[in-house]
Amino acid sequence: MRTLLILLFVFTTLLGCKSSKMVIDDTHPIHTLVGSKNFIFTAKSANPMVTRSLNAVANSGLIAPGSTISRIDLSGNNSYLKVLGDSVSANLPYYGERQFGGGYGSATGVEFDGKPDNYLQEFNNDKQKYTISFQITGESDRYTIQMDVYPSKSSTVYVTMANRNAIQYDGSIKTNKIED
Repeated sequence: MRTLLILLFVFTTLLGCKSSKMVIDDTHPIHTLVGSKNFIFTAKSANPMVTRSLNAVANSGLIAPGSTISRIDLSGNNSYLKVLGDSVSANLPYYGERQFGGGYGSATGVEFDGKPDNYLQEFNNDKQKYTISFQITGESDRYTIQMDVYPSKSSTVYVTMANRNAIQYDGSIKTNKIED
């Protein structure tokens, strides 16, 4: 009988320790923020694709203190991606390699401003996150953007380009204060 009680206690304790998944309802502020199409993503770090040449840069000591070649700290850098109605703009630094010949032009980072193609935003109930995706042509490249936005307002932006290696940015979003 004592063994049965111990097993019952252990079993109920294990059941009680199950992690709960946060489920957000329709009134959560993230729905309003993303639905407004008036927000700004501020990058806190860049995660470039690590290649042999980037390793050579890191080994030469050109990476800022507190950063590694796979995670570059962007604190103090005004790196952003803005969504305002039907237009998007970005000024994000780029760390990586160019794939094909040709110059970088005057835009050395991920820079664009205009109306995107195929803008899509959807909420994934299973993963409890928004996914926003679009394509846009900048001055020097064609960009495919995917942005994951979580209820905590943390966000990850994945950028793939026609002529350069992909890069990922981690940061957060907030309401875009429109300047006059």
